[in-house]
Amino acid sequence: MRLGIFGDIHNNFEALTASFKVLGQVGCDQMVCTGDIVGYGGSPKECIDFIRERDIVSVRGNHDHYTTQIGASWNIQPYAQTVIKWMQDTLDRDYIEWLGSLPFTYETEGVQIVHASLEVPDGSSWPYILDAQTAMFHFFMQTSRFCFYGHTHIPLLFTVSRGQIVFELLTTRQFSGVQGGKFLLNPGSVGQPRDFNSKASVSVFDTETLDIEIYRIDYDIRKAQEQIIRNGLPPQLAERLNAGR
Repeated sequence: MRLGIFGDIHNNFEALTASFKVLGQVGCDQMVCTGDIVGYGGSPKECIDFIRERDIVSVRGNHDHYTTQIGASWNIQPYAQTVIKWMQDTLDRDYIEWLGSLPFTYETEGVQIVHASLEVPDGSSWPYILDAQTAMFHFFMQTSRFCFYGHTHIPLLFTVSRGQIVFELLTTRQFSGVQGGKFLLNPGSVGQPRDFNSKASVSVFDTETLDIEIYRIDYDIRKAQEQIIRNGLPPQLAERLNAGR
């Protein structure tokens, strides 16, 4: 099975539709989202509708989860809180309830999916896996050979074998000849990349050949920025899209 795996859409409808078009062109048997459909951008309703109408499975990301917590506060950047409260005020209740129905983890074809880390898969905290130490706690809980996650917005690959963890940027490659070990893969972000590359980032994983393909996709950044400004959201959220950070 060819799995189209992507996430961290963050209300960026332009990046989402461009990414979906490419995934359709290269061929996928199933598409799965690693979470954070909402947050930061200006098109939450459009992104939710797009995912729902196509029955794309998604796990729950932290921004998805925060949006369901009416009246709560979080230890996050003020501009992120601004967008969450705006969504809570403007989205119909049905949209918020749907976000609250998303599972924290998902498994298909022996591949596990989580937004942040299997170390804490219940939404009580959202660790960032960016180094060997933070990956170690996740690997204690990973039962499959392959797991995909999001949250960091950077395409990354972590490998654990014989007690050693190594990590690198995730690029197109083959795992069929690799003996043993477990792999944790981040396809990067559709709607707000943070690896200094403004192009949307998605992946296709073949569960039979164990090939992983990474695609970087151009989209209408200006239109996405206009949606942010039009809705009165912090301008810095628009500006950062150009820089991929």
